[in-house]
Amino acid sequence: MLMWRRLQQDDGVFVGDTIRFCSGSQVKPLHDEVYRVVKTDQHYFEIIRKIEISLSPESFQRKIVRFIDIGYNILLERWTDMQGRRSPA
Repeated sequence: MLMWRRLQQDDGVFVGDTIRFCSGSQVKPLHDEVYRVVKTDQHYFEIIRKIEISLSPESFQRKIVRFIDIGYNILLERWTDMQGRRSPA
C-alpha cells in the first residue's frame, strides 16, 4: 500500500522521489502541488513541480531544499509504500 510519510532531516532523498510540503503537526498538505526530486547533493536537493516535468528545462522553476531546514523550517512528506521503500520514479 502506498502512502505519504513524513520526511526526516537524516532521511536520504533520491532523484525521482515524489515530495510535497506540509503545514503544522496535523500534516495537512500546504497545497495540491506535488514535486519531483531532480538533483541531490550532500547538503541540499532540488525539486520541480511534477506538472512541469513535461515542459522544456528552461521553463520550469527549481526549488532548493536544505536538509538542515527539514523538520525545523519546513515539513515535507515523501510518497512511499508501507515497508518504507520509495515508489518507483
